[in-house]
Amino acid sequence: MQNNSIRFACNGCGICCKGRLVPLTLNETRQWLERGHEVAIILEAFEQSIWTAGPQQFAHAAGRAVEVPCGNSHVRAVAVFAGNALVQCQSLGDDGRCGIYEERPLVCRIYPAEINPFIALDPENKICPPEVWEEGEVLFTDRIVDPVLADQIERSRQADREDAQAKIALCETLGLNVAAWKGNALAVYLPDRQQLAEAIARYDAGKVGPARSNWKVRVDAPALRQQLHQVGLAFDDQLPTDYIFHAL
Repeated sequence: MQNNSIRFACNGCGICCKGRLVPLTLNETRQWLERGHEVAIILEAFEQSIWTAGPQQFAHAAGRAVEVPCGNSHVRAVAVFAGNALVQCQSLGDDGRCGIYEERPLVCRIYPAEINPFIALDPENKICPPEVWEEGEVLFTDRIVDPVLADQIERSRQADREDAQAKIALCETLGLNVAAWKGNALAVYLPDRQQLAEAIARYDAGKVGPARSNWKVRVDAPALRQQLHQVGLAFDDQLPTDYIFHAL
Protein backbone atom coordinates (compact mmCIF):
# COMPACT_ATOMS: atom_id res chain seq x y z
CA MET A 1 0.00 0.00 0.00
CA GLN A 2 1.30 3.47 -0.85
CA ASN A 3 2.66 5.42 2.09
CA ASN A 4 1.74 9.08 1.64
CA SER A 5 4.16 10.75 4.03
CA ILE A 6 4.44 14.48 4.67
CA ARG A 7 7.64 15.92 6.06
CA PHE A 8 8.08 19.40 7.46
CA ALA A 9 11.13 21.35 8.61
CA CYS A 10 10.38 24.95 9.60
CA ASN A 11 12.99 27.38 8.27
CA GLY A 12 11.92 30.25 10.54
CA CYS A 13 10.76 32.51 7.70
CA GLY A 14 7.92 33.87 9.89
CA ILE A 15 5.42 34.06 7.04
CA CYS A 16 2.85 32.10 9.06
CA CYS A 17 3.05 34.82 11.76
CA LYS A 18 1.84 37.58 9.45
CA GLY A 19 -1.41 38.58 7.80
CA ARG A 20 -3.68 36.33 9.84
CA LEU A 21 -5.78 35.83 12.94
CA VAL A 22 -4.41 33.24 15.37
CA PRO A 23 -7.17 31.11 17.00
CA LEU A 24 -6.83 30.98 20.79
CA THR A 25 -8.31 28.91 23.58
CA LEU A 26 -9.95 30.94 26.33
CA ASN A 27 -6.93 30.46 28.59
CA GLU A 28 -4.61 31.52 25.76
CA THR A 29 -6.81 34.58 25.27
CA ARG A 30 -6.21 35.54 28.90
CA GLN A 31 -2.44 35.22 28.38
CA TRP A 32 -2.57 37.14 25.09
CA LEU A 33 -4.38 40.04 26.72
CA GLU A 34 -2.03 40.03 29.71
CA ARG A 35 0.85 40.59 27.28
CA GLY A 36 -0.95 43.69 26.04
CA HIS A 37 -1.85 42.20 22.67
CA GLU A 38 -5.08 42.63 20.71
CA VAL A 39 -7.72 39.92 20.27
CA ALA A 40 -10.26 39.66 17.45
CA ILE A 41 -13.55 37.77 17.74
CA ILE A 42 -15.04 35.94 14.77
CA LEU A 43 -18.74 35.03 14.90
CA GLU A 44 -20.42 32.45 12.68
CA ALA A 45 -23.88 30.88 12.80
CA PHE A 46 -25.55 27.86 11.23
CA GLU A 47 -28.79 25.90 11.45
CA GLN A 48 -29.29 22.17 10.99
CA SER A 49 -32.13 22.30 8.45
CA ILE A 50 -29.96 24.35 6.08
CA TRP A 51 -26.76 22.38 6.70
CA THR A 52 -25.27 21.28 3.37
CA ALA A 53 -22.32 19.12 4.50
CA GLY A 54 -22.47 15.64 6.05
CA PRO A 55 -23.66 14.60 9.53
CA GLN A 56 -20.13 14.12 10.86
CA GLN A 57 -19.18 17.65 9.85
CA PHE A 58 -22.34 18.92 11.53
CA ALA A 59 -21.53 17.05 14.75
CA HIS A 60 -18.04 18.57 14.75
CA ALA A 61 -19.38 22.10 14.20
CA ALA A 62 -22.17 21.66 16.74
CA GLY A 63 -19.68 20.59 19.39
CA ARG A 64 -18.01 24.01 19.08
CA ALA A 65 -21.28 25.95 19.03
CA VAL A 66 -24.00 27.20 21.38
CA GLU A 67 -27.69 27.29 20.47
CA VAL A 68 -29.01 30.85 20.73
CA PRO A 69 -32.38 32.46 19.88
CA CYS A 70 -32.56 34.28 16.57
CA GLY A 71 -35.85 35.83 15.45
CA ASN A 72 -38.58 33.19 15.64
CA SER A 73 -36.13 30.32 15.64
CA HIS A 74 -32.65 29.36 16.88
CA VAL A 75 -29.19 29.14 15.38
CA ARG A 76 -25.97 27.62 16.59
CA ALA A 77 -23.36 30.32 17.14
CA VAL A 78 -19.60 29.79 17.13
CA ALA A 79 -17.22 32.36 18.59
CA VAL A 80 -13.55 32.16 17.65
CA PHE A 81 -11.21 34.27 19.78
CA ALA A 82 -8.05 35.02 17.81
CA GLY A 83 -4.83 36.88 18.34
CA ASN A 84 -4.69 39.85 16.00
CA ALA A 85 -1.76 39.25 13.68
CA LEU A 86 -3.30 40.94 10.63
CA VAL A 87 -0.07 42.91 10.21
CA GLN A 88 2.10 40.46 12.10
CA CYS A 89 2.02 38.64 15.41
CA GLN A 90 2.91 41.04 18.21
CA SER A 91 5.20 38.38 19.68
CA LEU A 92 7.28 38.13 16.50
CA GLY A 93 10.72 39.60 17.16
CA ASP A 94 12.82 41.76 14.86
CA ASP A 95 14.96 38.66 14.27
CA GLY A 96 11.94 36.81 12.87
CA ARG A 97 11.74 34.52 15.90
CA CYS A 98 8.81 33.89 18.23
CA GLY A 99 9.18 35.84 21.46
CA ILE A 100 6.90 33.45 23.38
CA TYR A 101 8.01 30.19 21.81
CA GLU A 102 7.74 28.10 24.97
CA GLU A 103 4.29 29.58 25.68
CA ARG A 104 3.00 29.86 22.12
CA PRO A 105 -0.65 28.94 21.45
CA LEU A 106 -1.67 25.40 20.56
CA VAL A 107 -2.53 26.38 17.00
CA CYS A 108 1.06 27.55 16.52
CA ARG A 109 2.41 24.31 17.98
CA ILE A 110 0.19 22.30 15.65
CA TYR A 111 1.05 24.23 12.49
CA PRO A 112 1.17 23.18 9.66
CA ALA A 113 -1.31 20.47 10.68
CA GLU A 114 -5.04 21.19 10.54
CA ILE A 115 -7.26 21.36 13.62
CA ASN A 116 -10.39 20.71 11.55
CA PRO A 117 -10.54 16.91 11.05
CA PHE A 118 -12.24 17.38 7.68
CA ILE A 119 -9.43 19.44 6.16
CA ALA A 120 -6.48 17.40 4.94
CA LEU A 121 -2.96 18.76 5.30
CA ASP A 122 -1.97 19.77 1.78
CA PRO A 123 1.39 21.52 1.31
CA GLU A 124 0.06 23.19 -1.85
CA ASN A 125 -2.51 25.05 0.26
CA LYS A 126 0.06 26.35 2.73
CA ILE A 127 1.99 29.59 2.46
CA CYS A 128 5.29 28.02 3.54
CA PRO A 129 8.11 27.96 0.96
CA PRO A 130 8.51 24.69 -0.99
CA GLU A 131 11.81 23.70 0.61
CA VAL A 132 10.29 23.16 4.08
CA TRP A 133 8.43 20.10 2.78
CA GLU A 134 11.54 18.42 1.42
CA GLU A 135 13.12 17.29 4.68
CA GLY A 136 12.52 17.12 8.41
CA GLU A 137 10.50 14.76 10.59
CA VAL A 138 7.49 12.90 9.25
CA LEU A 139 4.29 14.52 10.53
CA PHE A 140 1.84 12.26 8.72
CA THR A 141 1.77 9.08 6.73
CA ASP A 142 -1.65 7.64 6.01
CA ARG A 143 -2.43 8.53 9.61
CA ILE A 144 -0.94 10.80 12.27
CA VAL A 145 2.31 9.22 13.42
CA ASP A 146 3.64 11.92 15.73
CA PRO A 147 2.01 11.28 19.14
CA VAL A 148 2.87 14.74 20.47
CA LEU A 149 1.20 16.38 17.48
CA ALA A 150 -1.83 14.12 17.82
CA ASP A 151 -2.17 15.07 21.49
CA GLN A 152 -1.91 18.80 20.73
CA ILE A 153 -4.54 18.57 18.00
CA GLU A 154 -6.95 16.77 20.33
CA ARG A 155 -6.29 19.29 23.12
CA SER A 156 -7.13 22.12 20.73
CA ARG A 157 -10.36 20.45 19.61
CA GLN A 158 -11.33 19.73 23.21
CA ALA A 159 -10.72 23.36 24.18
CA ASP A 160 -13.02 24.45 21.33
CA ARG A 161 -15.79 22.35 22.85
CA GLU A 162 -15.14 23.28 26.48
CA ASP A 163 -14.81 27.03 25.79
CA ALA A 164 -17.88 27.37 23.55
CA GLN A 165 -20.39 28.44 26.24
CA ALA A 166 -17.98 30.87 27.89
CA LYS A 167 -17.02 32.56 24.62
CA ILE A 168 -20.63 33.12 23.59
CA ALA A 169 -21.50 34.46 27.05
CA LEU A 170 -18.56 36.87 26.83
CA CYS A 171 -19.69 38.04 23.39
CA GLU A 172 -23.12 38.83 24.77
CA THR A 173 -21.58 40.72 27.69
CA LEU A 174 -19.75 42.86 25.15
CA GLY A 175 -22.90 43.34 23.04
CA LEU A 176 -21.61 41.23 20.15
CA ASN A 177 -24.58 39.26 18.86
CA VAL A 178 -24.52 39.50 15.08
CA ALA A 179 -22.99 36.53 13.28
CA ALA A 180 -22.23 35.77 9.65
CA TRP A 181 -23.51 32.56 8.10
CA LYS A 182 -21.00 29.73 8.31
CA GLY A 183 -19.35 29.06 4.95
CA ASN A 184 -20.72 32.28 3.46
CA ALA A 185 -18.92 35.02 5.38
CA LEU A 186 -17.24 36.00 8.65
CA ALA A 187 -18.26 38.69 11.11
CA VAL A 188 -14.98 39.93 12.58
CA TYR A 189 -15.01 42.13 15.69
CA LEU A 190 -12.03 44.04 17.07
CA PRO A 191 -13.12 44.69 20.68
CA ASP A 192 -11.33 47.04 23.03
CA ARG A 193 -8.60 45.01 24.71
CA GLN A 194 -9.30 46.35 28.20
CA GLN A 195 -13.05 45.79 27.91
CA LEU A 196 -12.51 42.19 26.81
CA ALA A 197 -10.04 41.59 29.64
CA GLU A 198 -12.52 43.02 32.16
CA ALA A 199 -15.34 40.87 30.75
CA ILE A 200 -13.20 37.74 31.15
CA ALA A 201 -12.35 38.77 34.71
CA ARG A 202 -16.08 39.13 35.48
CA TYR A 203 -16.72 35.73 33.92
CA ASP A 204 -13.97 34.16 36.01
CA ALA A 205 -15.55 35.72 39.11
CA GLY A 206 -18.92 34.18 38.24
CA LYS A 207 -20.51 37.52 37.34
CA VAL A 208 -21.34 36.66 33.72
CA GLY A 209 -24.45 34.55 33.24
CA PRO A 210 -25.37 32.09 30.48
CA ALA A 211 -26.15 33.26 26.96
CA ARG A 212 -29.66 34.70 26.55
CA SER A 213 -29.55 37.52 23.95
CA ASN A 214 -31.62 37.42 20.78
CA TRP A 215 -29.10 37.09 17.97
CA LYS A 216 -29.15 38.28 14.37
CA VAL A 217 -27.39 37.07 11.26
CA ARG A 218 -25.78 39.19 8.56
CA VAL A 219 -26.38 37.73 5.10
CA ASP A 220 -26.08 39.66 1.85
CA ALA A 221 -26.47 36.77 -0.63
CA PRO A 222 -30.11 36.94 -1.85
CA ALA A 223 -30.72 33.18 -2.27
CA LEU A 224 -29.30 32.31 1.15
CA ARG A 225 -31.11 35.20 2.74
CA GLN A 226 -34.41 33.89 1.35
CA GLN A 227 -33.71 30.44 2.81
CA LEU A 228 -32.99 31.88 6.24
CA HIS A 229 -36.03 34.16 6.06
CA GLN A 230 -38.24 31.11 5.57
CA VAL A 231 -36.80 29.61 8.75
CA GLY A 232 -37.76 32.77 10.63
CA LEU A 233 -34.31 34.12 11.46
CA ALA A 234 -33.65 37.77 12.28
CA PHE A 235 -31.28 39.80 10.10
CA ASP A 236 -28.92 42.66 10.79
CA ASP A 237 -29.61 45.08 7.96
CA GLN A 238 -27.71 48.07 9.33
CA LEU A 239 -24.42 49.21 7.89
CA PRO A 240 -21.92 47.37 10.12
CA THR A 241 -19.98 49.73 12.35
CA ASP A 242 -18.73 47.41 15.09
CA TYR A 243 -17.68 44.45 12.95
CA ILE A 244 -16.10 43.70 9.59
CA PHE A 245 -18.28 41.65 7.25
CA HIS A 246 -15.89 39.48 5.24
CA ALA A 247 -17.53 37.48 2.42
CA LEU A 248 -15.89 34.13 1.64
